[in-house]
Amino acid sequence: MARLMPIGVFARATRLSVRALRNYDRLGLLVPAQIDPHTGYRRYAVDQFARAGLIRRLRELEVPLTEIAEILAADTPAEVRAAIERHRERVAARAVQLDRLAARLGAVLEEPVQMLGWLHVYERWRDVQPIARMLVCTSLSGLTESLGPGYAQLFAELAEQGIAPVGPPGTRYLSDDLDAAELAVELFVPVQRVPRPAGRIEAGELPGCLLAATVHEGGYDSIEAAYRSLGRWIAEHDRILAGPAEELYLISPGPGVRTESLRTEISWPVRPQPGTPSSPETDQEEK
Repeated sequence: MARLMPIGVFARATRLSVRALRNYDRLGLLVPAQIDPHTGYRRYAVDQFARAGLIRRLRELEVPLTEIAEILAADTPAEVRAAIERHRERVAARAVQLDRLAARLGAVLEEPVQMLGWLHVYERWRDVQPIARMLVCTSLSGLTESLGPGYAQLFAELAEQGIAPVGPPGTRYLSDDLDAAELAVELFVPVQRVPRPAGRIEAGELPGCLLAATVHEGGYDSIEAAYRSLGRWIAEHDRILAGPAEELYLISPGPGVRTESLRTEISWPVRPQPGTPSSPETDQEEK
């Protein structure tokens, strides 16, 4: 029988922790050559070094344990390549996500400069407005990916029914908790004629109400500054929130539209606190 070594020696020789070796034994990835039936002591053989080294290298490359099991059990090189390729694709997708995070961190670094001033906030009255609507359930981080396909369906169905939009598209955040795993978000397009229900698309209406609003210019990574400006204005002017937050895409992303050209109106339905003036700063020009 090949010479055996205790788990501590094998751990040091393979640069794997004792805890990891016990876990790999439990999962069947690296089973000891011998387990003493009386003491439970694990012993490993020298010829297990190669398997241990492969597992360590794959873990350093963040290959999931389930796929390491597939690689170790593979009968052909093609199966090994397929498992590694799946992981490589995940890593590449993660790299793209990290690049996006880096860009957003750049925007955060600029925020102290942006916060030296506050965005202009105004009030405007909105009459009841018929809309075509679609309800989307998504996380806040996945909202951007949901907007494009959702609006494409809305506009395609309106065109099919011969209904022309009468204003820019928008969203309403129907969920109060933006940290929830899933948000209920209403995508809407103002219309003059009520559309027929079709699939996920249905008729609805925006309520007539007073809105506190501001316009954000540029990409959506820095849109929090607009929300903070609204929050400060509402606190300073004794307003009460009276409905879900809304975004109206005055200039939305599209072919040839530069990020700095985007314009989004952020608004909250509000009403005055009892005993305060109804709307001292209503800006009719922005209506």
